[in-house]
Amino acid sequence: ARWASRLRPRAIEGLKRALDLLEEHKTEATFFFVGEVAEGSPGVLEELKEMGHEVGFHGYHHKPLWEMGPEELRAEIRAFRRLAGPSCKGFRAPSFSLDRRTAWALEVLAEEGFSYDSSVFPAKTPLYGLPGAPIRPYRPSLLDPGVEDERSPLLEFPVMTIQLGPLRLPLGGGFYMRLAPAEVIIGAIRKLNHHGLPAVLYVHAWELDPGMPRVPLASPWRTFVTYYGLRGTVRKLRRILSSARFTSFRGFMEHEGLAP
Repeated sequence: ARWASRLRPRAIEGLKRALDLLEEHKTEATFFFVGEVAEGSPGVLEELKEMGHEVGFHGYHHKPLWEMGPEELRAEIRAFRRLAGPSCKGFRAPSFSLDRRTAWALEVLAEEGFSYDSSVFPAKTPLYGLPGAPIRPYRPSLLDPGVEDERSPLLEFPVMTIQLGPLRLPLGGGFYMRLAPAEVIIGAIRKLNHHGLPAVLYVHAWELDPGMPRVPLASPWRTFVTYYGLRGTVRKLRRILSSARFTSFRGFMEHEGLAP
């Protein structure tokens, strides 16, 4: 493909596998891009859009919201839109860093014309999480992303979790998707769909590249979380994509009459 020569070698493999899988299943998706990656890959955003996919914003330097302020986020959004164009309407915070401490980001997104956010991780993990948040799409309060407010101009799409007794288990992507058997993930998707709810899944491009170089990390735990299950990710994702009908956030909102 024309875009292949314009991406860093390891990113080529992951993005190519993602696009091949989506083409195989005639599925469109939302690609949340980091600005500096897009900047170093001229034309790739336009080509993704030409393929029918949606481009969302994932920060310009992959800096968590905890390390930013409102004006820095606003500047990053405007810089990214100079690359992606005004059609970018969705945001996912790096490291799922939207929580009560960083609720200010929602007001910035609304002021900058975003339609939706998908940064709420409605389960507790060692690194992040908003365990009290709804597990279905909702309109978040601009003062507290874990609270529903029908007056909100934004839609929130939390990542998929399942309820197991008093516990919420995250299964929507990353290490958690790599750890769980495909049958468990498919069962969780079907349970949500049975109740008329969408399942929000995500995968990083590097997770689709089993040849990704191993580099020294801060601890054995971080090494395990980063590299566990990489060799089976493509196979697992193929099974998941075959089990249900998927679309981008834009596609879902248009289908449900929620697009602005």
